[in-house]
Amino acid sequence: MWKQEGQWESFKVAFGEVERLYAEDIAKAVEFIVTNPRRVAINEIVVRPTDQA
Repeated sequence: MWKQEGQWESFKVAFGEVERLYAEDIAKAVEFIVTNPRRVAINEIVVRPTDQA
């Protein structure tokens, strides 16, 4: 996956402090979508970490 020497280290420096999403975060978003009344149309949802590198 990491083709060049030092690529993984660069990745860790750039993204190491970013708090990652958990499966539970996505599950909560899906639960929100499927538990809304039929009158509510959710056409798009974007889930991403608050911190972004």
